[in-house]
Amino acid sequence: MPAAPADALADWRPAPAMAARFAAWAAGMEGSSRSSALIRIGLAMLFWSRWAGELLLYRDQSPAGLFLAANFFLSTTLLFIGYHSRLAAVWTGSVGLAMYYYFGFDLGREPWTHHHAYLLAVAALLIALTPCDRSYSLDRYLAVTRAERMGVPPPAERGNLWGLRLIVVQLSVLYFFAAFDKSNYAFLSGARLEQIFLWFYAGSDYPSGFAWLATIVSVAVVVLEYGLAFGLPFRATRRYLVLPGLAFHAIIYVTLPVYTFSATMALLYLAYFDADAVDRVIARLQGIGSAATAGG
Repeated sequence: MPAAPADALADWRPAPAMAARFAAWAAGMEGSSRSSALIRIGLAMLFWSRWAGELLLYRDQSPAGLFLAANFFLSTTLLFIGYHSRLAAVWTGSVGLAMYYYFGFDLGREPWTHHHAYLLAVAALLIALTPCDRSYSLDRYLAVTRAERMGVPPPAERGNLWGLRLIVVQLSVLYFFAAFDKSNYAFLSGARLEQIFLWFYAGSDYPSGFAWLATIVSVAVVVLEYGLAFGLPFRATRRYLVLPGLAFHAIIYVTLPVYTFSATMALLYLAYFDADAVDRVIARLQGIGSAATAGG
């Protein structure tokens, strides 16, 4: 399968050529599997950091609680080590959705209904649509071992990356509706931000002059989120938005209780970058061969 450019709109032509180029970008791109594998490992670690402490076996000893805990730890462990990686990703994402919908909404575990839980579950399902098993995994070790035993070259660390494209779409939709939800007087006036500041930091001691600052920051947040929604997928604008986007998530990570969401978003930024370019950076740092140029 031929490689396709990493940018959706680069050098587009009218009508049929435009449609063909979009199809190649969306579903026909092949590239290095290393960035997908890094996301796979990071998602497993984020699942653990968010829920492992709550799902220890002594926490909930009901049949449903033990069943959930067993599925959680088995699926995420397989995802982390990369054994049957894509199946493990589907299993992990399904567990995440069960936690979100059934245990969260139906059984009333309110913290599990938050958007960070849904994003983690969906990201795990989408990474299953990438060759996340072909790098940094037990699957890769077993494949290389089989190749050596048979006297043939190891399989290339490459595959179809349409799952990364779907992650890009998911993030753009998330940013757009986050900005759209804030596009009202209550937020743009700074009132919501003032309320958040008073709740977490100031209490009843409202600092003088903060109202103007809250208004400026509120407008800047909405403008940035719209910019991230429409600008991050394209190389020409991405270069100006990556650092502001990561800085935005770093700030809300350390100032508000949204650390899982912020860390997940930062991890998924890998999906925006050309997989072969990420591979070349990794190869340069490690002083090893690049999967982007290695033969199958």
